[in-house]
Amino acid sequence: MGNRADDEGTDVTIYRKPLTDTVHADTPTGAPEELLALLDTLGFERRTLPTPGPVYVWHEAPAHLGEDAKKQLATHAVPWLHKAGYVVRLDDGVWDADAYTDAATALRDHSAPAPPAPRSRPARLGSMTLADERDVDVTVYHSDGTIYVDTRAAAPEHLLALLDGIGLDRHQVEDDVWHQIPDAMDEIAMKSMTDRAVPLLARAGYRVDIDAGLFGGTAYRAALADQAAHRPPPSPAAHARRTR
Repeated sequence: MGNRADDEGTDVTIYRKPLTDTVHADTPTGAPEELLALLDTLGFERRTLPTPGPVYVWHEAPAHLGEDAKKQLATHAVPWLHKAGYVVRLDDGVWDADAYTDAATALRDHSAPAPPAPRSRPARLGSMTLADERDVDVTVYHSDGTIYVDTRAAAPEHLLALLDGIGLDRHQVEDDVWHQIPDAMDEIAMKSMTDRAVPLLARAGYRVDIDAGLFGGTAYRAALADQAAHRPPPSPAAHARRTR
């Protein structure tokens, strides 16, 4: 089993694997533990494949990260690897100029190696949340590889608890409360959870605004079907109103 670091004669080659969304950081066969540990520290996840001969080791950017965040992680690693004396090749497709500048600045300030700081969700405008701005109870949107679920400022606890019960992670910074899809989920699982959540929120009487592309799949249709199967029959009065 070859890898690109062996083929190219580098200590680390970082690239996006063809036909996948995986960002690899390949090291030569038998790379020293200190290099592997540095890649661990910089936020890559170590993978191993035992064979009857050598044990093959490589690193990948965490799968839950979005495309931009993976590029930031890949580029952010380069100055630290250079400082440690390693020869690095980074493909153009995973280059992020701002991430390189951030890492170079941290080096200059003598910070310890670490993954790049995650981008924060879009800032609130004063006391208003995105749900307030869109005049809804809940707004669901995608930003930097994460699906966020915002509620109005001072949203009632029963709404927040409903979002907790759906499986969303609640976050709070001072008075700012929001929910996120759990980071450990992959993109498909994130969208499936969103699909299931929207009908539940609508049935509970909440107005929901959701970004295009985040719902409407099989999980959404299954949630609607499940609700229909458990919906009580309409009252005679309601039936009379519909047939007038």
